[in-house]
Amino acid sequence: MVVAGVATIAVASACGLVIVFFLWRRLPPVTALTLMAVCGMAIGAGGLLVQEDVDPASWAVALVVLGLLTPVHARLVFGPPGRGDIVAEGPVAA
Repeated sequence: MVVAGVATIAVASACGLVIVFFLWRRLPPVTALTLMAVCGMAIGAGGLLVQEDVDPASWAVALVVLGLLTPVHARLVFGPPGRGDIVAEGPVAA
């Protein structure tokens, strides 16, 4: 299972890097954040596959926590996903 875990971590990390560096501003926000959650969960699953004697609670906690924190981390580091060239018009006179 170690090889499968390492491969899962490597593939999920590569996918996450492609998403944040190349697709973060091109994808709709919901899609970008969802894909980052999936990548985070896959990294957590790979980490658990590498370990021996992992109980079901570890799976539940790790997948939920990484599924929630990975999109938050990406949002904080790379800014909001979606098109960045959409700017509101200037202030409207009252």
